[in-house]
Amino acid sequence: MGEVGKLDTERVLTRWKGLITASALFIAPLHSVAEEASGLRWYTAEQVERGAEVYAQHCVGCHGARAAATAEWRKPDADGRYPPPPLNGIAHAWHHPLPVLRRTIQQGGARLGGRMPAFGDQLGTDEVDAVIAWFQSLWPSEIYAVWEQRNHEAGRVRSIHPHPGEKETDSALLAALRRQLPGATIGRPTPTPVPGIHQVRVGRDYAYLSKDGRYLFMGDLIDLVSQQNLTARVKARERLNKLAEVSDTDLVIFPADGEERGKITVFTDVTCPHCRRLHGEVPTLQSAGVTVRYLAFPRSGPQGPGARQMRAVWCAEDRLAAMDIAKGVRAGKLGNSDCTTAEAVEQGYRLGQAIGIQGTPAIVLADGTLVPGYRPASRLLAALGLTADRNRQTTGKQGSR
Repeated sequence: MGEVGKLDTERVLTRWKGLITASALFIAPLHSVAEEASGLRWYTAEQVERGAEVYAQHCVGCHGARAAATAEWRKPDADGRYPPPPLNGIAHAWHHPLPVLRRTIQQGGARLGGRMPAFGDQLGTDEVDAVIAWFQSLWPSEIYAVWEQRNHEAGRVRSIHPHPGEKETDSALLAALRRQLPGATIGRPTPTPVPGIHQVRVGRDYAYLSKDGRYLFMGDLIDLVSQQNLTARVKARERLNKLAEVSDTDLVIFPADGEERGKITVFTDVTCPHCRRLHGEVPTLQSAGVTVRYLAFPRSGPQGPGARQMRAVWCAEDRLAAMDIAKGVRAGKLGNSDCTTAEAVEQGYRLGQAIGIQGTPAIVLADGTLVPGYRPASRLLAALGLTADRNRQTTGKQGSR
């Protein structure tokens, strides 16, 4: 385990020792699996997670955050039409069977006397079902039970619809969590090395659930024998999986001089002083055989000043020179910031949010370990198991300033 990983484990152990000394470990009682097993829903955790994303992109503007609409949704407007209703179980969405909910999203609400636009040309069948799964996950058990009974009697929906390969026990655990944490994005429970304890993703964090679905532990799971933070390892794999989906064309890459011996991915903002400080040490990293891959993460959001400058970097014909200019290590002016490749700036921001980036620079090592904040090149090289070699010959590749 690298230097950064050891420091992370020691930090977490110290924090938890303090918490345990000060007070008892937080344990959240949940309904038992037996209580929830009869109320399993037709959708999967993956559908709910996907549905939250689709809803945020297409539906939140009309139906509101957490599908709660507005306080005046029962009051008609000047044209005698009612505003978009809430979808969280307090309005009439639960009156409609699954086929009607699907058709309404695909074909719009005009045929029913409403003005909801049709999304059939924008959303596929899977995305439509995912949206329904998400807002139904907000419904209280009693509301869902009535809706399900109507659909079940009509043969329209199964009582239990586990993900392929998902055990019914896992589905029951999910049902228990959804009941207690309505609206939260919940992943599928997976076994841990601890007998009877499952790991489950809740939002951006991970929690640990007893096999009877009653107790939920929040925090990091650490193997005291191997001194490994098992939660951090899972998060690291998740970061690597998400980064693997990013094309090199969406990055600004300062390649290693000669043979590549390691690489880091840095979420950066050109207006961030510590990002500029780190950028000044990129040549040291390159000369030691490290490739530095930049993703944009504008701290003030996609419309802030940092984002505007980074769009110009991503639009530049020579992105490496433009990054040097933007970070103050080379004289010059940035050019056009309006181009299709500049979309990578907003994409980098969304990716950073998805994996929990909270500030810049944020450095992801080759094993997925997240290093928040500035670290000198010597420490980064140590974390990668490398040493600086000032006598190393460069190859004259672009970016080895």
